[in-house]
Amino acid sequence: MNQENDITVDMLLAAYDNLSKKMSIHRFRNFANHLRNHELNLNQFSILVNILRNGACSSIQLAHHLKLKAASITYLVDSLEKRKLVKRINNPEDGRSHLINLTDAGREVAYYNSDNKDAAKFFEWLNLDDKELLYVAMRILNRKLPDESEIV
Repeated sequence: MNQENDITVDMLLAAYDNLSKKMSIHRFRNFANHLRNHELNLNQFSILVNILRNGACSSIQLAHHLKLKAASITYLVDSLEKRKLVKRINNPEDGRSHLINLTDAGREVAYYNSDNKDAAKFFEWLNLDDKELLYVAMRILNRKLPDESEIV
């Protein structure tokens, strides 16, 4: 390339910024659709994901983790229990209390892997040549850029 046609850092940053915005919007819309399709609000989904990641837990643990009041957790868990997404089980360490656990249906709803679903949809518009070119470019960037631990 001659100097007039050289790709500048600003051009690379603009292309990256535009791509990041498009992918973020796409991922956000898919996540919003997932919540809407399962008639969940963000707090309800957060409860499901917390239990998926950490296992059965008490209302107090959920309240602490999500920074919500105990009454709010009770209301949210009640709504999830009515929909058979969670169930209360006896706490083996304290017979006076319950733990909240996922049902199979709750596990399916909580396991929302946006990265793979969104990426597959996002890249399906590329032809094979474009995919190969993008793959090579991403491998070069991955190889050349420092790891997180190396960034000061």
